[in-house]
Amino acid sequence: MSGKRRLLLIDSSDSARTILFKEISAEAPDLDIIACGTGKEALTAVKRFEFEIITTGISLPDTDGYQLIDQIRQTPKNKDTAIFVVSGDTDTRVMGASMEDTDAVTAYFDKAEGHKSLVNFILNYLGTRNDFPVKVLYVDKSATSTAITTAILDRNNIEYQHFREASEALAFLRRDMAVNNGETAIDVMITDLTLSGDMNGFELIQAVRNDLELDYLALPVLLMTIEPGEDERTDFTGIFGAGTNDFITKPVDEHDLLTRLRTLVNVKRQSEALNP
Repeated sequence: MSGKRRLLLIDSSDSARTILFKEISAEAPDLDIIACGTGKEALTAVKRFEFEIITTGISLPDTDGYQLIDQIRQTPKNKDTAIFVVSGDTDTRVMGASMEDTDAVTAYFDKAEGHKSLVNFILNYLGTRNDFPVKVLYVDKSATSTAITTAILDRNNIEYQHFREASEALAFLRRDMAVNNGETAIDVMITDLTLSGDMNGFELIQAVRNDLELDYLALPVLLMTIEPGEDERTDFTGIFGAGTNDFITKPVDEHDLLTRLRTLVNVKRQSEALNP
C-alpha cells in the first residue's frame, strides 16, 4: 500500500464508531480513519480510497455485512484489503458460511471482547505489517529470555540495545543523554528483575529515576518478572514503588509485549508533544 495509511470503520452504532475513532486516533495519530454507518457510505469510501484495514459489523441498516464485503472485494482499490468482521455471532456465521465468504474475510473478532481489545487487535495487526518506530534499551542476563525477546524485537523491526548488567545500561544512558541535551533518545527500557553485576532490576530503575532524573514520562520502564506460583503473590508494591510504568511476566508473549510497548511509547510521545 502506497501513500497515507487508512482505516475504514463500518458500524451502525454512532457511539461505537465514536469510541473506536477516538481511541485509535489517540494511539495512531498518523492513521487516516474514515467511519461509516451504512453500506452505501462505505462503498463510496472504498471506491475512492485504498485502505489498509476495513472493519465491519454484520447487521447494517441498508445491507448485510457479508454482501457488503462481496462488493468491496470487487473494487480495484480494496480487492485485497484486510477485512475484519466484528460481531457477536461469528461462530454461527462461520459454521454456516460458504467458502467464498470465509476467503473474503481476513479475520473475525468477537464483539463481546470489548472495544479496547478491538483497538489493540487493529493496532497489533498494523504493527505486524509496518516498521514499529521504537528504540528500546533491553537489560537481561538470561540467555533464554534474551533469545525470545530479541527475536520478537527483530521480527517487528524494533531497534534495541541489549546489556546484561545494570551498570552497562546506565553508562549507555549517560552517553545518550550527553549527546541529546540531557534527554534520552530511548523510548522504553525493558529490564528483567535479575541481572548480572551488583544491581538488580529494581535498583536499576531507581538509579534511572533518581540518579539520571528520567521520570515515568521521560523514559517509561517495562519490568519483566516470572509468573508467581500458586502460593505467591505479585509484589505490586515493589514493582511500582521502584518506578516501573508496567510489568510483563515470562515467558513473554509477542502480542502482549508489543501491546505494552506501544502503550508506553505513546506515553513518551504524548509527553514530548505537550512539552516540546
